[in-house]
Amino acid sequence: MAIVRWKPMRDISVMQDEINRMFDNFWGGFDGQDGAMPAPPVDVTEKADNFIVSAELPGLKKDDIKLTLQNNVLTISGSRKRETESRDDQYHRVERSFGSFCRTINFPTSVDASKINADFKNGVLAIELPKVEEAKPKEIAIQG
Repeated sequence: MAIVRWKPMRDISVMQDEINRMFDNFWGGFDGQDGAMPAPPVDVTEKADNFIVSAELPGLKKDDIKLTLQNNVLTISGSRKRETESRDDQYHRVERSFGSFCRTINFPTSVDASKINADFKNGVLAIELPKVEEAKPKEIAIQG
């Protein structure tokens, strides 16, 4: 019999993956049926002067998306309408989600709401959120 080294973190990771898969399989059967679609995936990058948020929203139009900022919390919300179905069509699989979605992002420092810039191209929403002057890092000269 071979001696196998026990790696508890790997075992915990495998168990977590199994639990996640169980919940995904259970809830996955309800996608789109409750009027909600999954929140869009986002990337948030912080630079010295601003934050950059990129959100994937394929198949949506600019008018389908709403952006709000309140108390340093950015909210991206909107909805995707279900395409009309023909009664004569026989669907074998419907995986595209529809309905409303909402994604919130908290920022650790204050954002200047008057200077936010948002651009929507090819299904990707790019949002630039400048930091307020007080929140920007300042270099302090050392005397002596």
